[in-house]
Amino acid sequence: MFFRYPLRVISSILVGLVFLLQFVYFGQAILGGRFSRLLEEATGVGDYPTYVLIGYVLWWVSVSPMEASVWGVRRELQRGTFESNVMAPIGILKMIMGLAISWMMMDSIIMLLVFALGVVIFDIKVSAIYVAKAIPIIALAFVTFLGFGIVFAGLVMMLKNIGPLANIFEFVILFLSGVFFPLSTLPEIVRKISWIIPLTHATSAVRKIFIGLSYSSVVNEITAMLILLPVYWAISLAVFKWAEKVTRMMGYGGY
Repeated sequence: MFFRYPLRVISSILVGLVFLLQFVYFGQAILGGRFSRLLEEATGVGDYPTYVLIGYVLWWVSVSPMEASVWGVRRELQRGTFESNVMAPIGILKMIMGLAISWMMMDSIIMLLVFALGVVIFDIKVSAIYVAKAIPIIALAFVTFLGFGIVFAGLVMMLKNIGPLANIFEFVILFLSGVFFPLSTLPEIVRKISWIIPLTHATSAVRKIFIGLSYSSVVNEITAMLILLPVYWAISLAVFKWAEKVTRMMGYGGY
């Protein structure tokens, strides 16, 4: 349905691109150019557009399950179709997971186009080998992101409208994951908090792969995501089951 309306797709791509460009040009103005030796020493990636492009694209996709849970479930509640969908044989959890996965696929296509445009606009050298090596890391990140998003499905089912809360979380993730600047510039306590965010490790690993480092250089990032994956899924399922129990007493219908 989304790709059936070309103007909607074009609008999403333009929004993503404009949001990216303003931060890249602002950063370059502060740095006095696109290359920063301090950034290279802190992260291994000295080219600022490359640094931002990778982090920004992964951030957009990382919040997709959250967006799907918040706005997808809310839309069903508004239309009055959520209660009947709950009664479907597939089960509510599978339905919401399907919604989140489809949302991630949709955003992945949009961000792939934004990434390609960013590569062209900023003349970034991208190797097909590096892209192929990054795919398993991105796939692991996707599964972790999905687990985090299920939490919000339960909350919106129970509270009906948590859009503002989701927006806060999205920008907290943006700030704490080193998307636009290295985490070394933040206080130590903030850096410790950033460790529990999967995007922190995903962006770091993919950036290292894109500058030609091997898998051995991203062992810490992969290990962190493997630790966070079951933790997020356990929390998500527990919160979802609790919210579903409460909602059954309150009623699914209405908005």
